[in-house]
Amino acid sequence: MLHMSTQTRDAEAAKAELCAEFPGWSMILTRDTGRWWAIRRPPPEGWRGVRAVTEVDADTSDLLRELLREVVEAERGAGL
Repeated sequence: MLHMSTQTRDAEAAKAELCAEFPGWSMILTRDTGRWWAIRRPPPEGWRGVRAVTEVDADTSDLLRELLREVVEAERGAGL
């Protein structure tokens, strides 16, 4: 029987929440450094001349959420 640690369950829950809030992004928690990453590919139609953010990293899931919200706001401001 496989048992997940509380820390692993918390990380999986945080990852699921981030994926739900930011569709199109893949969330990664690195085991060796404990850093959080969000990555995505640009859409096939491009970004209409706007420089796309395709990677964001942070020390915690909460900080990653804040940074991704900033990306979303900047993209909305640019009309994406």
